[in-house]
Amino acid sequence: MKRTVLVIVLLVGLGAVAGFGWGLPVLPVPEPSILYDINGEEIQSLTPNNQNQVDLDEISDYVEMAFIATEDRNFYNHFGIDPRAVLRATWVNIKNRRITEGGSTITQQTAKNLYLSHERTFARKIKELFYTLALERRYSKDEILTMYLNSIYFGQGATGIDAAARTYFGKPAAELSLAESALLAGIPRRPSYYDPYRYPEHAKARQKVVLRQMVELGFITEEEKKAAEEEELRYRKTGALRGDAPYFSRMVADYLVERYGAAMVYGGGLRVFSTLDLQMQRKAQEAYDAVMSGQDEELQAALVAIDPRNGHIRALIGGRDYATAPFNRAVDSKRQPGSAFKPFLYSKAIDVGLTAADMIMCEPVTFPVSGSKNYTPTDYGDEGYHYRAFTLKEALMVSDNVVSVRLNEAVGPENTAEHALKFGFAGPIKPYLSLALGTSEVSPLEMASAYGVFANGGRMVKPVAVLKVTDSDGRVLETHEPREQQVISPQNAYIITDMLTGVMQPGGTGSHLSEIIGRTSAGKTGTTQDYRDAWFVGYTPELSCAVWVGYDSPTKPVGLPGGRIAGPIWARFMGAALENTPEKKFEVPAGIVQVEIDLDTGLIATENCPRKIKAAFLAGSEPQQICYEHRQWDFWWDWNEWLDEDEAPREERSYPRRFERFFEWWKSIRW
Repeated sequence: MKRTVLVIVLLVGLGAVAGFGWGLPVLPVPEPSILYDINGEEIQSLTPNNQNQVDLDEISDYVEMAFIATEDRNFYNHFGIDPRAVLRATWVNIKNRRITEGGSTITQQTAKNLYLSHERTFARKIKELFYTLALERRYSKDEILTMYLNSIYFGQGATGIDAAARTYFGKPAAELSLAESALLAGIPRRPSYYDPYRYPEHAKARQKVVLRQMVELGFITEEEKKAAEEEELRYRKTGALRGDAPYFSRMVADYLVERYGAAMVYGGGLRVFSTLDLQMQRKAQEAYDAVMSGQDEELQAALVAIDPRNGHIRALIGGRDYATAPFNRAVDSKRQPGSAFKPFLYSKAIDVGLTAADMIMCEPVTFPVSGSKNYTPTDYGDEGYHYRAFTLKEALMVSDNVVSVRLNEAVGPENTAEHALKFGFAGPIKPYLSLALGTSEVSPLEMASAYGVFANGGRMVKPVAVLKVTDSDGRVLETHEPREQQVISPQNAYIITDMLTGVMQPGGTGSHLSEIIGRTSAGKTGTTQDYRDAWFVGYTPELSCAVWVGYDSPTKPVGLPGGRIAGPIWARFMGAALENTPEKKFEVPAGIVQVEIDLDTGLIATENCPRKIKAAFLAGSEPQQICYEHRQWDFWWDWNEWLDEDEAPREERSYPRRFERFFEWWKSIRW
């Protein structure tokens, strides 16, 4: 009792100094924040989903027990401030050397949610304590708990327990089960981290913590806890953001809530200026719908497009329908990229001195693997092998797997993995031989950004969605400028770009898309084992775009290669998004030479070579020998006729010298 009186006297003194009274302020009228695109067009008003005030008797008893067990186990016994909880949290944080536990009571959190911002200042903390005592004086414990459950933020735009119940389980708060209540009670601690749509494993782990605490307080039995842990939860959303870019809007809203709190984002009248281009977003949706409308309704796809010059996200689609499937596959889904990962391996190969004309054989080869069975890569198709050598440029064009694995062995998987991390992947990138075939999981956003490095002359610019945020009075709260870093040389980036433009040319796996996009582009198909994931990632100088198609269940196959289902979405979008932009060629940096090479020998092509293509090289690394393979028998007569002419040097006319030159030519032929 003495301690309580002492705390109140101390607060009265602090309040007098700070000029606070005992009354509660009038709740401000909420003003929704507005999200704008890059051109100033309104994308969305940021408002909570289905915010609905409910009484305590309209909320499942399990919810009340779960929150008291998790947030404030002495709620019904203290006067709004729990000194023991503060001391306990302080001791835990000291032991952990970081803030892992808070000491705020439910009443304190209610005061903060209703009347204060999330700024961390001494004055705000004093206000919070005053408003806490004022709430306790004016309202009963049940009334405070009701206000708390109606004001707390649960992620996905859901403020209040009833909105959360409908957002995650498609039901009112009164119908929540023990398992559902425990899961929801775990979300407010870190709404984006414990979001069951984005990170179901995080949400499940947090649910178990809540259930354990409920057992400790005697709210439920051990048997009830086990049954709740084993209950299969079915997530179903009934309310959602609308508009042209719901996945992008939710991503930005979640970012803002982390920084400013739900009350400010959904009622503080912020003005948020984003990087999205609504015109491109609409083109993306049209391309998406044109290809996906005839597919299995459970088949999902994601698209993200970035301006590689500044990292601005121009278009983003995270799934087929945000209302029924709000999980953002463009940002939060990590899947194997298949052969779409190969350009990063080839970039490392160029880095260590190999060239587009170097040749590697495609034939059966087995690699011993320590502690596991031997690894024997194969190509797609019935045969599995081409039984011939490929130049590196053609191998990437046709996406030869055996050549890529052999190249990865030559370069070193550890070096390939380390090199790939330069492109901005969050990792981990596992240094396996199969890494050449895209066995490390990445997101579409990461892939679009990483390919943007090639488009941007080797410079990486981190993706950004928000350019500027102002408050309701126009004061700037934050701004973002592009931050670029040179991660590979401009020459390396251009050589890979040159190889990837070959993918779009006759003979390449993306050649059928060239007419759709209608301009110079570079790209790569990707298909994982058993056709489980289909990718196409590609770019022009102005735009880098990644498209993934697959099922949410990673074991269910798409049944189509990336070039046939992801590729058409990519090409339709890129062609439409850039239709009013003049075509721009990729800039050739200094120190690059282009040579027409014979694809069968890797040598300088002649007019007689039937398969030839231009390739880019670092000056001095280009082939020096001319391909004579495709002249063979007519060479002797052409050369002999030349020797009969007067301009032939005299010493070359002797027959011993003629035969010596003939045998030099003979040995140069690759039989």
